[in-house]
Amino acid sequence: MELAKQFASLIDTSSFDEAAQLIAEDCAYHYWEGNYQGRDAIVAIYRQNYLHSRKIFDEIKYSSDVEAMGDGTYKITFLDKYRKGHKWHDFRCFQIITVKENLIVNIQHNEIPGEAEALRTFYRIQSNRSKI
Repeated sequence: MELAKQFASLIDTSSFDEAAQLIAEDCAYHYWEGNYQGRDAIVAIYRQNYLHSRKIFDEIKYSSDVEAMGDGTYKITFLDKYRKGHKWHDFRCFQIITVKENLIVNIQHNEIPGEAEALRTFYRIQSNRSKI
């Protein structure tokens, strides 16, 4: 449980190099758009998402919650709070991670239905308001 909490905390603070040390070299990452293999590719996904979000939002706050599911499997629920202009929007998703021999060997990213669409709508509306 401690490794899962440490990993979530490092992702929340955008400490990607430190988070990478908790991921196995051959870890698999499963995402709706495809599957990725290897520590470097996985860390690049986290870093790229962070950098993209920093470009389009005025402020971001990250937090997470970890729960044990048994047999070395943990559910990390991420809560991202995005500010554009004077408005905030909460976005949630979760990942199921599997830990073996003190390293993360598998990550399954899961979108919560409606969350991505709501975030895109929030961004579009707030971007249009800032142009007025």
